[in-house]
Amino acid sequence: MRSSTHAVLLIALAVPALTSCTAEGAAAGAPASSPPSSREEPAVTDAPRPTATDVVLSYAGWEEGSDAVEAAGYVSPVVEDGGTCVLEVTADGRTRSASAPAIADATTTVCSGLSIPGAELAPGTWTVRLQYSSATTEGTSQPLDVEVPE
Repeated sequence: MRSSTHAVLLIALAVPALTSCTAEGAAAGAPASSPPSSREEPAVTDAPRPTATDVVLSYAGWEEGSDAVEAAGYVSPVVEDGGTCVLEVTADGRTRSASAPAIADATTTVCSGLSIPGAELAPGTWTVRLQYSSATTEGTSQPLDVEVPE
């Protein structure tokens, strides 16, 4: 019984305090909430998108399980289906390549599933590049070296 009396007493003290806060704000002319702006401004803004095409090789490496050089990357700020991604590896004047269709993502175009079998590559260091081309865009990534084991 004693704890319920304390609870009633606390509520009785809190209600007038909350009411006076609301009444003071309203009396001072402060609105309860901000009205919507008559100007059409975005609620959230993104950073400006790059204007130049950037082809990024986000992964390239030797995969023991598949016995192949595998790679993936993306193209920004392009968002489109229908382009072609080409993985190109070069060493000692030899070039091998594999291609896959590009896939539009939320903010980029994705290049994945690119693989060159180890049977086509000699052991040693191979320079890997990702190339992208479509009806509207083309570009090449920075090179990355991958070591193919013996």
